[in-house]
Amino acid sequence: MQTRRQFVTAAGAWTGAAVFAPQTLAQGLTSVRRAPRAKGGKFTDGIISGDVTPNGVTLWSRLDGIDGAVHAELEIATDSTFRHVVARKNIATNKALNHALKARVEKLKPHEQYFYRFSTGSTESKVGRFRTALPADSNQPVHFAFWSCQDFTHGYYNAHQVMAKGDYDFVICLGDYIYAETYHTIADGTAVREDKIGTAPPAPENTNHFLEAITYQQYLDKYSLYRSDPNLRNVHQNFATIMLWDDHEVQDNYAGAEADGGLAPQKRYSNARKAAAYKAYFNSMPAYASPTAPKRQYRTLNFGKTVELIAMDQRQYRKNQPCDDGVVVPCADFNQPRDFLGQPQMKYVQNQLKSSKAAWKVLANEVMIMPTEVLGGAFFGFDSWQGYPQEREQLLTFIRDNKIQDVVFVTGDIHTFITGDVKTAMGTGDTVAIEFVGGSITSQGLGEIDLPAGGGVVIPGNDKNPMTSPAIIKALQQANPWVHSADTDHHGFAEVTATTQSFSCKLVRMATIKQKSTQLLPDTPDFNITLQRGQKSILA
Repeated sequence: MQTRRQFVTAAGAWTGAAVFAPQTLAQGLTSVRRAPRAKGGKFTDGIISGDVTPNGVTLWSRLDGIDGAVHAELEIATDSTFRHVVARKNIATNKALNHALKARVEKLKPHEQYFYRFSTGSTESKVGRFRTALPADSNQPVHFAFWSCQDFTHGYYNAHQVMAKGDYDFVICLGDYIYAETYHTIADGTAVREDKIGTAPPAPENTNHFLEAITYQQYLDKYSLYRSDPNLRNVHQNFATIMLWDDHEVQDNYAGAEADGGLAPQKRYSNARKAAAYKAYFNSMPAYASPTAPKRQYRTLNFGKTVELIAMDQRQYRKNQPCDDGVVVPCADFNQPRDFLGQPQMKYVQNQLKSSKAAWKVLANEVMIMPTEVLGGAFFGFDSWQGYPQEREQLLTFIRDNKIQDVVFVTGDIHTFITGDVKTAMGTGDTVAIEFVGGSITSQGLGEIDLPAGGGVVIPGNDKNPMTSPAIIKALQQANPWVHSADTDHHGFAEVTATTQSFSCKLVRMATIKQKSTQLLPDTPDFNITLQRGQKSILA
C-alpha cells in the first residue's frame, strides 16, 4: 500500500519552485543532515505567509515541545490535498531560533493560489494558503485589508473572525501586533482575558501598567500568547500578511535612534532590551532583514499596475518626540530638524513615489499623518507625524511639487476610525493625499478612556460602554477641519478594493469586543468611501 507521501509524489510532484532558509545559515545550521527530523512537537503558533511578490513568498511556523536542533518538512502545492506539490524542503531549526521554521520561496507563478504545510515525523501543521501578487503588466483589481493594535487583554478578536472570512489578496498589519506592556486585567474590570507575561515595573511606572516584557524569552512568549487566539491564527492561515512594527513590539513610544529610547530612566529602556525585542520579532514573523541592512523593514511591494505599496518604518530611525510628548500647545523646540523616517528612508520613499507607474501609491503608515488638535490649539501628543513637522513637510511638499497623484495613506496606531485629507503646512496648506485610519482590533480607543483635551480639560470615557457624544465629535472635527469622518468608540479593521480607476475603502466596525460576536455596525457613506483617479479631496 502506498503511503500518503508516496501517493503525493506519484501524483506528479515537481520542484519548479526554489526554497531558501537563510536564517539557518546565520545559526550555523548549514545542513539539515546536522539536524535530525523532528519526531514530535506541535505547531501551536499556527502558520503565517508574508511579503508576497509575483513569484515569491515567505513562510513561517514554529515547533513547540521540541529540544535541540531538528528539521521539519515544508511542502507547497497548487491544491489543498497536496496532489500537486511544487516544492518540498526540509527546514532546520534550533533553540536559538525558538524552533521557528522560516523559508523564502521563489519561482512561483504570479497571481496563483498556493497551499502549504509543515510536518514532523508524527504531526502536521494546519494547511495554509496564500496568493502570489499580480504580474507587473496586470490591470486586475487588488483586494486587501489593513489592521493594527490588538491588545490581547482588552477585548476579543471579533474583527479577526470577520476578516478571516473575507476574500483578500493579502492583509497588512500596521504595527502593535503585540503589547510588551499589560495594561488591563480582569480584576480592574477592563480586561476580558489575562496576559501574565513579564515583570512588574518599578514605581511610579507601576501605576500605568501591570507587567512588561523585558527579556528575549518574554517577548517570544508574547507572540505565542497572542497566537493562542484561533481567530488570529485563521487570518494568518488564509492570507499572506505584510508586517510592520510600531512601538509596542518593543516599548510604548520609544524612539529607536536614541540611546535611551527618548524615555525616562524608570521606563527601563535599554539597547539590550530593544535588541531582544527585535530578535524576537524576526524569529516570530515571516520577515527577513537585508544582509546589507540587518534590521531594515521599509520596502515596496507591487501588485500589477493597480497598487504600489510602500511600507515605512517610523520607529527605528526616529529621534525623541518634542514637548515631552504631552497634550500641550507646541513648545519652543517643536519645529526643529528631527529625524522621523531619517533621510535614507525619506529619499527611498520619495524615489518610489516619483518613479511609480501604479494607479494608486499606497503608503503603509504606522502613525497618523493628519494632525490631531484638541482644545486651545493643543496637539494630542507628538508621537505621530505631527511631532516631526519638518520631515512631514518634506514628504508632502515633494508629493505636491512633483505632481504625484492618487497617493493614499493607510494608517493604524491611534485606535480610532478616521478619514480625511492630508494637507501641507500642518493642515492649512494644499491637499496632496487621502488618509484612512483603520481603528484598532481591540486596543483601548479614545471613547473608552478619560480623554485629555488640552488646557486641563478631560472628556470622560467609558470602557464598558463607550458612547462619545456627537457634539464632541463635531467639536473635534471643527478643530481638525481636514477630517471627514471619525468614530472614537468602536473597533475593527479596514478593507480595500482598488482598481485602475477607483479606490474603495470600507471601515469595518464591530458592535462590541467585550463579548464574542461578529455583529457589525451598519454600513454608512461616511465609513465606506470610494475615491476616483485624480480626486483631490474627500471633504464635502
